[in-house]
Amino acid sequence: MNEEKSPFIKGINEQHPTAYHQLYNEYYKALVLYAINFLSSQQAAEDIVQDLFATMWEKKMRFLSLPSFRTYLYNSIRNASLNYLKHQNVESLYLERLASTYREITEEEDTNEEEIYRLLFRAIDNLPTRCREIFLLHMDGKKNEEIATALGISIETVKTQKKRAIQSIKEQMGTCYFLLPLCDILYSSKFFS
Repeated sequence: MNEEKSPFIKGINEQHPTAYHQLYNEYYKALVLYAINFLSSQQAAEDIVQDLFATMWEKKMRFLSLPSFRTYLYNSIRNASLNYLKHQNVESLYLERLASTYREITEEEDTNEEEIYRLLFRAIDNLPTRCREIFLLHMDGKKNEEIATALGISIETVKTQKKRAIQSIKEQMGTCYFLLPLCDILYSSKFFS
């Protein structure tokens, strides 16, 4: 029997759904197993085989004989598997570089944050005694009324001393760009309530 006249190849060439069902039934599992030899991942292997079948349908591929058809299937799976592995290697290298860059940025941010806190506490230590005392009580979460009662002073004195503390801290810490968010937080209306 002439293979060019094979009903199966004729059905594939003419895109008969029954021929594609037969393709699936006869070749799907074997091609997935073949791809797994390269990939060690069943899901990736199944995706590659499904992509091949979809490509054959979309491109309306035509084949001369059953041997050329089989050769095409196995070569396509091998090449797609190797391309997948190359892509995975490139992706892994990219992710490693990205993670390395992220670690460097995070370490730099941690250093900046530590420096901000060091400068903040040094600035607080340089405040006049009463001003520092009020500011530290506020940082501990005490309300103006609680601070005033604890220190035996007026609420207005507490507010005034907190404003002076902020002004002094801002001057001591400077206007470095990475300090601005901290200063904005300290200078917010919530801080003075």
